[in-house]
Amino acid sequence: MGCRESKKQCTKTESEETKIENGAPLKVEPCFHRTRHVIDRGTGKTFKEVIPGPVWSTLKGLYATSACGVVPAHPFRCCLRRLTEHAGRQMRYASSKKDIQKFCDVYHIDLDEVLLPVHEFATMNDFFTRELKPSARPIHSPDEPGVFVSCADCRVIIFQTLEEATRIWIKGLKFSLAELLGDAVAQPFLKKPGCSIAVCRLAPQDYHRFHFPCGPGKVLDQTYLAGEYYSVNPVAINNPKVDVLTENCRSVTRLHHPNFGHIAFAAVGATLVGSVELLKEANSTFDKGECYGYFQYGGSTCVVITEPGAVSWDADLLDASARGLETYVRMGEQIGISSAQA
Repeated sequence: MGCRESKKQCTKTESEETKIENGAPLKVEPCFHRTRHVIDRGTGKTFKEVIPGPVWSTLKGLYATSACGVVPAHPFRCCLRRLTEHAGRQMRYASSKKDIQKFCDVYHIDLDEVLLPVHEFATMNDFFTRELKPSARPIHSPDEPGVFVSCADCRVIIFQTLEEATRIWIKGLKFSLAELLGDAVAQPFLKKPGCSIAVCRLAPQDYHRFHFPCGPGKVLDQTYLAGEYYSVNPVAINNPKVDVLTENCRSVTRLHHPNFGHIAFAAVGATLVGSVELLKEANSTFDKGECYGYFQYGGSTCVVITEPGAVSWDADLLDASARGLETYVRMGEQIGISSAQA
């Protein structure tokens, strides 16, 4: 499974930080701009995530213009599939090792967090799926089962209902739980209207392993859904003509936790990501913060579905999401608690 999202560079401007911090409302609609506002939860400030010119031109041409109707065309899908497969092979070659330092320099990777020294990575893909030192991502309240944490380093946006998510963020016309998860996994959630959804977008520079957001719990079942390789950039997610989350290839897992009930976890591939690897099998148990898997080279997305009212999401994340803003969080940070103890 896989995909690579377009590379982005981040810059900050004081005027934009002030505008968002003061709560100025942003117009919520499909927004095809080269820059996006993201809140850095660690600092409380916002930054502009900038898409480099050539990449933006490609994204705009494919997803953000009146010509975007060509996206579902068969030749386009075949092109993305071949491109993704080719990129996956290239990043596994020994010759890709020379790109590691350049990647670190461009994206300002903090090498002090990385478990192994750079010279020990044999390929770019090995570095991309790097492990971090345990101290780099502490798990919030690791022994408290009622605390729900971020599954990844990501730009997260959370909605308490699917209706709110489709009004503000997910614009694909065919989006539904059954389409996203598959009929079998979706059934427990379809019986309880009002499920919450967290969309966790990983950019290429992020730590690309994903972890269990709660625990202890059990992996009930796993399903692989073959699909396409569209970009997971908001330019595509916000496009009503492209059903990114329900058409891209993805691994779907149903989890169970005593405090949160059933949880659906979808690891969604995208353009140029080679594959998604899972490190746990069905019927196995897990702890909060335990590594569940990783994405190969590129940018990707994790989607978490929870039962109605199971999680009391942190207020700052809900506020930002209601204004159509993603918040940058790190794996292990609290993003909610059990509604029973709220």
